[in-house]
Amino acid sequence: MSESMLLEREKELARAEQAVQAALAGNGSMMAVIGPPGVGKSALLRTLADAATPHARVLRAGGTLLEQDFAFGVVQQLFEPILAGAEKDRWDTWFQGTASLVQGMFFGESHAIGPNRSLRQESVLQGLNSLIANLSEGGEGGEGRALVVVVDDLQWADAPSLRWLAYLARRLDGTRVLVAAAFSEECAASDPMLLREIVASGARTLHPRPLSVGGVRRLIGEEFGESCDLEFARACHEVSGGNPASLAAMLHRLRTAGFQPVAARAGEVHAASQPFLRDRRMFCLGIQPVVVRDLAQAMVVLGDLAEPELISELAGLDSIDYKSAMQTLDRLGLLAGGESPRFVHQSVRYGIESGMSTDTRASMHRRAASLLHTVGHPAEHVADQLLQVTAGYEAWEIGVLRAAAGAALERGAGRKAARYIRHALLDRPPDSEARGRLLVDLAAAERGFDLASSVTHISQAVPMLTSVTERAEAVLWIPPAIGTVNPSSGALVQDVARQLHERGPSYAQGDLGLRLEARTRCLGMQDAAHLGAAADRLRGFGAEVPVSTGSGRELLAVLAYAATMTGEVTAAEISALAGRILEREPPRAGHAYTALPLLVQALVLADTAASVTPWLEAMREQAQRQELEGVIALVNAERSMILRASGHVVQARSTALSVADNAGSSWPEARTLSIWTLAMIALETQDVELGERVIRTSPESGDLRVVVAHRMVRGMLDAVRGDLPAALHRFLDSGRQLSRCGWTNAALYPWRVWAAAVNHRLGRVQAATELADEEYAFAWAWGAPATYGRALRLRGMITPGEEGVDLLKRAVETLRRSEDRIELSRTLTLLGRRLAELGADDAEEFVSEGTRVARERGVSWAEGDRDSELNGPALRLSAPERGELTKTEETVVAFVLRGWTNQRIADSLGVTRRAVEKSLTSTYRKLGVSGRAALVEELGARNADE
Repeated sequence: MSESMLLEREKELARAEQAVQAALAGNGSMMAVIGPPGVGKSALLRTLADAATPHARVLRAGGTLLEQDFAFGVVQQLFEPILAGAEKDRWDTWFQGTASLVQGMFFGESHAIGPNRSLRQESVLQGLNSLIANLSEGGEGGEGRALVVVVDDLQWADAPSLRWLAYLARRLDGTRVLVAAAFSEECAASDPMLLREIVASGARTLHPRPLSVGGVRRLIGEEFGESCDLEFARACHEVSGGNPASLAAMLHRLRTAGFQPVAARAGEVHAASQPFLRDRRMFCLGIQPVVVRDLAQAMVVLGDLAEPELISELAGLDSIDYKSAMQTLDRLGLLAGGESPRFVHQSVRYGIESGMSTDTRASMHRRAASLLHTVGHPAEHVADQLLQVTAGYEAWEIGVLRAAAGAALERGAGRKAARYIRHALLDRPPDSEARGRLLVDLAAAERGFDLASSVTHISQAVPMLTSVTERAEAVLWIPPAIGTVNPSSGALVQDVARQLHERGPSYAQGDLGLRLEARTRCLGMQDAAHLGAAADRLRGFGAEVPVSTGSGRELLAVLAYAATMTGEVTAAEISALAGRILEREPPRAGHAYTALPLLVQALVLADTAASVTPWLEAMREQAQRQELEGVIALVNAERSMILRASGHVVQARSTALSVADNAGSSWPEARTLSIWTLAMIALETQDVELGERVIRTSPESGDLRVVVAHRMVRGMLDAVRGDLPAALHRFLDSGRQLSRCGWTNAALYPWRVWAAAVNHRLGRVQAATELADEEYAFAWAWGAPATYGRALRLRGMITPGEEGVDLLKRAVETLRRSEDRIELSRTLTLLGRRLAELGADDAEEFVSEGTRVARERGVSWAEGDRDSELNGPALRLSAPERGELTKTEETVVAFVLRGWTNQRIADSLGVTRRAVEKSLTSTYRKLGVSGRAALVEELGARNADE
């Protein structure tokens, strides 16, 4: 067989010999033998190694599926045989210099390098490279020999070993080292990217081709011991594809079946071989005794959980029958190598499964579930078996499905959890309490990917539940923002909260009571009386605020936001309270379903939002891992607010647009926050196009944040188009709407700033001054540097002479303590201009600083007629410069622009979807965009311009 695998390999053998000779002469290289399984790659490596042995030191290793997670397993295979028999002086020579870093990774010494060790990757790579050099050179004063490193089945090598081989492959020039590796592109690789990197390093590549018809004819002659007819050879070549191993197996089967290589039977062979190759395994299995077929079916049913004890128990076999049946399966070529019983290929499993009747499959899966449950397997393992059973669940099986759903939900697999619960619901009586509990479980699972269905199922479940505690727990699955925009959901929350409160203080002040209080207070955020009561409730806690529990923190977040709206506390007090909450609140994706997002908004208004950024980033990473698109949208909307508040307007605009365009109607809070951010940016930039887009994007909503943002933007559009009276009316009307609802904090919307500026332009100096003084008083009471500095800037703008200059200087000093670098830049620019008008020597200094601060944020101030400016200079956004993308990132981006999904891209590149996601995350960071939609918009627009 070994010789037959080298048929027609003269060119490959010659090139391998050349590579060996080159290494012996000091011109080392990497050689990759690439081809499908059975083409003869291993035989080529063995021949090369045998030929090199008299002249060089040969190190051998092979990757295996079972050991590809064993870090540096291939490295240890290569080095341990030679190191095990070496004398101490040779060890000292070989591990001198940098090689000493990796000495402990062999033979389990105390500083062995494993996946949890702290030695830096670069040090390991350098150490192994040094070891190779010492072995080939003999070290200082040592006796060296050329090295031939042979690695078979490289596609299954562990990732750390692959990384080292990729590192070594780029450093072989001028060495006496040949690295010869074989891998199959048709097999799933442990790390396809590293394999490509090895090949791209300049490796000599050998691609053994399938045998020609002549080669097939020769191999047939060797197998049958006689000359072969040409037509027969052509038929065998067509059937086997010229693959030596497939051909040999086929010929063996044909010979066993009585075929002979004669002309008269060539056509018959051609016709018979096609179905024979396709069905031979199933045919062979089908004629085996019942115990063999039962064993195969048990392996199919148990799948990856197949273990000897479980298989034999499920198949009903004793130890003797089990061993005999397993030997038969192995003899038929159905089993893969290794300790655990596994089929050689998935097609074997599919073939066996397709031959099982529906009743047989259901019965065996139910028995497998009972067996796994009895021996203590995790609930999800048991539930996966029950998913194959479509009716007649027993009570314990329902319990397992619920437990499995809980476990799946805990690790972020919401869709899998929902699937478990839907099966549990199949035969539950309608309107029963048991069905109600299952609907709550289903809603909890669906919340991460189908929020609308989740809310619907809660509404259906609550009337079925008899316990007020269970009803309270159920309605808490409804996010507060949904209750705000959906009257029926809001009424349901309020009704259950009332029922719980009626049970007495112990219920009202318990965990459920506090959370429901937080939710009901969210529903009253646009009621001035409710807001005042919330502020009183917050003050009533005094120094004993309940930050130690999650329910207490959620209530405090709502109360803090309410107090922020009314301006009845200071920004410093809100920031301090928020800090205490965030110290205790872990960054979990579940925050999106609570009232905690209100805390982020309060911090933005308090001008201290930067502190919450790491918390949000950790939360976004968790949501991305769990593929919670709605949560990601909400976190990105919060990030857009923070970016704008700190002056990163370009990134804020990109992020907010992505959310506004892609967040579904199930996530109204994400859309609301993104619209608010875009409205504030439109005001700062006086961008007509963006303003019109905000108006078009604004959903039909009674949320005051959206209503006022919409009206403010319309006012700006009126002002830019020259209709100042209409603009003034809209700004003043915005203020009246906010005041009616108790939203009096000057940090919320700059309506007085714009109204004062328009009044001043219209020549109504007294009205402008009164508005500016009101803004100043509210801003001073609130105390946030951004709001207070903006109020000072407004007064300075409308106040002439030295008094106005002094106000602008005070504004600059205040804003230097603010996170809002854009407001600082605007004020510096205005101060410089005013000083220039007065002929001051330091005017240019302030203008230059304002320009520099703006440039640091990727923006600039519009140049034009200053007499046309309304609220100071208009901001101009600069497009983010495109960072340097790697070749892989460029490839992934190209696929994204074609509309491909991450999974389709991964399949095309032969990598995992996680690898594609990492590449995209890096691309987003380099290009300064918030996600896929923003990437498509940004690069699509650039491509259109180009």
